[in-house]
Amino acid sequence: MFSPRTRIILQNPYSRLLKLAWPIWITQAIQTLMVTIDLIMSAQVSDADMAAVGTALAIWHPISFFATGCMMVLAPLLSRSYGSGNTQAFQHDLNQSLWFAILVAALFTVALFISMPLLPLLKLDTPLVSIGQNYLTYLGIGIPFICFIGVFRYLNESLGQTKPLMYVSIIGLLCNIPLNYLFIYGSAITPQMGGAGCGIATTLVNAFILSALYVYSKMSGYTRTLIRNLRFEKIEIPTQIKLIKLGGPIGLTLFLEIALFAAVALAIATHGTQAAAAHQIALNVVTNFYMIPLSIGMAATVLIGQSIGQNNVAAAKAWVKCTLIVSIAFAAFSTSTIILSRDILASIFQPSAQVFHLATALLIWAGIFQLPDVIQTTFASCLRGYADTQVPFVLVLISYWLIGFPLGLILSETDWITASQGPEGYWQGLLIGLSCTSLLLFIRLKRVW
Repeated sequence: MFSPRTRIILQNPYSRLLKLAWPIWITQAIQTLMVTIDLIMSAQVSDADMAAVGTALAIWHPISFFATGCMMVLAPLLSRSYGSGNTQAFQHDLNQSLWFAILVAALFTVALFISMPLLPLLKLDTPLVSIGQNYLTYLGIGIPFICFIGVFRYLNESLGQTKPLMYVSIIGLLCNIPLNYLFIYGSAITPQMGGAGCGIATTLVNAFILSALYVYSKMSGYTRTLIRNLRFEKIEIPTQIKLIKLGGPIGLTLFLEIALFAAVALAIATHGTQAAAAHQIALNVVTNFYMIPLSIGMAATVLIGQSIGQNNVAAAKAWVKCTLIVSIAFAAFSTSTIILSRDILASIFQPSAQVFHLATALLIWAGIFQLPDVIQTTFASCLRGYADTQVPFVLVLISYWLIGFPLGLILSETDWITASQGPEGYWQGLLIGLSCTSLLLFIRLKRVW
């Protein structure tokens, strides 16, 4: 049994929630920064290298987020076993997660290599296709590392230990820059590979993060015994099916969200270069703000899962309310910050006067967008704590693709409801879609209660 001193106690809930959430936020920010570094360093070689890496990422991101989304099922699963105090059940779930990581890695490695022929279909210049395919190949080699990182990440996070991944990610980020330099520009021991070399550097960093997490878990007093008994025990098909049923919808939900924003970006691009640039400014601002409620939600998933494992329904509800209060407070802050500081935020990107004007208009919608976005993220994360993933996926599918995007298309491109809104219409559609998601997920959460 887990030591009684490690059992969850509902004291100082806001402090405990934020204590778990801030290292997750740093980790998420580092992952985003590593991609930015790849783009910046590849741009120093040539515009073609940067364009190839950026285009390849449009294929990589949906697949990698789908895979990591599937692995997120381990957060509520292991948290529930930990909350119940049943070490044997926790160990069993952990051992079976090794097989699940192999399954997810195999599936999405195949998916990535099947997707690579899409690059030539985009009618890109030959150098871009070659660089992009090499970059994706090197990233694909690292998919197993990403999946097994998920195993050790959620092993630690389910026990309330969110700092280990943050620490090793910081070291990984510091390693990423010199590794990029070695493989992009070449050295006495490495070939000059241009932008494609970023893929090798990223895979090596992921291999380091996995190794470091394993070593930490082997030495930590929280996880030492669990790692000592970690092994590939006989695979249990019913357990794997359960993981697929719970994890698949999480991955699909993340995929749908990424696909929605990709579709909106492509649709706005038809309005011209200036509209596309303004949209990217607004989207970049929203993405950076979004990392905070996402991290709060991931912490809530763990805390709710632990409470459910203890059969403490009241505590689970208390964590939901606590998370919602913190998230709404942040939404109020981010909404006011974006709207009141939109001129400053847009000017950071040094746009032309026309792009600046349109970006500030979109940032008003981006600010209003914060409240439903933060709330739906909170409800989705809380439902994962209850291990409820299938119905939320359907609700997201309806809200995003049957309501939000079609309405955005109508508001932007037609005068059926009102005068054509141009690029702003798509953001209005996103706002409506996310509002529907928030309402539907709230209703679902009430039923789960």
